Amino acid sequence: MADQGKFDRNDQAEEGGRKRKRRANDYSIGEAIDLLNEREWRLLVDLYKCRCIPQSVVVTTYFLDSPDLYYEEYESVDNLAKAAFEEKNRKRAVLKARRTFKRLKDRGLVEGTSIIPDAVDLPVARRGRVTGETWYYLSQRGLRVVEKRLEIPDDSKLSKVEVDMERAKKEHYWELGKIYLDLRYRWMVSFNDLKQFIDWDWYPSESVWGDNAVIEVRPDAILRIGEQLFCIELDRSTEPIQRSPFHTEQVSIQKKLERYRDVIKASTNTIIRNSIIAFVIPDAVYKTRLLNVGKAADKVFGINHRVLIGRNIEDILIAYSDLAGTSNNE
Repeated sequence: MADQGKFDRNDQAEEGGRKRKRRANDYSIGEAIDLLNEREWRLLVDLYKCRCIPQSVVVTTYFLDSPDLYYEEYESVDNLAKAAFEEKNRKRAVLKARRTFKRLKDRGLVEGTSIIPDAVDLPVARRGRVTGETWYYLSQRGLRVVEKRLEIPDDSKLSKVEVDMERAKKEHYWELGKIYLDLRYRWMVSFNDLKQFIDWDWYPSESVWGDNAVIEVRPDAILRIGEQLFCIELDRSTEPIQRSPFHTEQVSIQKKLERYRDVIKASTNTIIRNSIIAFVIPDAVYKTRLLNVGKAADKVFGINHRVLIGRNIEDILIAYSDLAGTSNNE
């Protein structure tokens, strides 16, 4: 039994009396699924929700456990020795993360890249390092496995080509990914008002339609808590609040809000009609941008609108808690 366990974990095969490292093509989808543990499932599902995750975040989120789990003497030593144990524990977590993703890549479930294209473009004498932090993505096989696990309907399944094209806006999707991870590993655990909501989900690629199936709006992501929908809009302070009336086809915050208004008006679905539009503006240094988005919401929806604005998801959740409390008191 011990030898069999070692065989599974090291992913090796016997051939001609020698141990041969197994390639991705050597694993059927069933074998790849059977070898996944709970941590690896969690990683794959989060990669599906986030689209991409850098190695540094992988280490701190999934592998950096408390040092006292691995070093019994940690609690009894002085601060200097604790710092040494913490550094040792960090290196252990980095090594475990790399080994885990090596196994997942060998089974054809993930992809990774660390090349710095601008460095490669330099003359050889000036290049220095051509690799940086590794970014991880789901492979075609990984997408299908996670979608089966999450029971994603056929008409909502992702195209690998479209997912790969999203790498052109990697920073944008990673900002959304950070919101999701913050929700899952911080606020859904510790935010008191949300403990009653066991049922929640995050949809990074969904459209909201009116009843006529003609008009739609596509948020950056949709957060569902119970039956409350939050249409998440990640604003990088690059779009103008308003455009000139002579340029009616160009994108602006006000045009986006008008699109939401038209979809909500065209829907008889109570969940859509009661949805909240949440603008997350992480780069807002001053309140001017937040206030201007609020003024655009007032203009489109009126004073009593359901548009929430904040620098992070914490601001949105607190504003929603206040809004829900006000509604209950009326």
